[in-house]
Amino acid sequence: MKKFISIILVLTAIFALSACDAAADIKDGKYRAEFDSFDDYGYKDFVEITFLNGEVTEVTMDAVSEADGSMKSQSDEYRESMEGLSGTYPAKYYQDLINQYVESGDSSGVLVVAGATSTSNSILKLLTALETELKAGTYQGTVVVPRD
Repeated sequence: MKKFISIILVLTAIFALSACDAAADIKDGKYRAEFDSFDDYGYKDFVEITFLNGEVTEVTMDAVSEADGSMKSQSDEYRESMEGLSGTYPAKYYQDLINQYVESGDSSGVLVVAGATSTSNSILKLLTALETELKAGTYQGTVVVPRD
């Protein structure tokens, strides 16, 4: 089931991304931003954006576990702890953020997802840092952002 959800998230992002204009002058490739450290829950958020022929073709937003390298979006424990309290969970709110990014074309059109405020703000910080380097033409590998 976890693999199915991941595949659906990626396919949805791929098909939805054709309208994104954030990539006009960006070279083909996969670009990544991540935090320099893990959060209090043992996760490190990251974003990856793939460009092909001047268009965004894939967006991934997730967090990797320090304990075992698993993804937050695939954690049943995380889902169970959040869904009942906030009405959302990692796989859902990451997809919400991806959809907003695709629809708006850049980070300025991405709003905080209710029930996932902290993660939304973290993802926005990563997107902004990545976009800044891509637009300036200074990207030289993973953009590492201070957690603060």
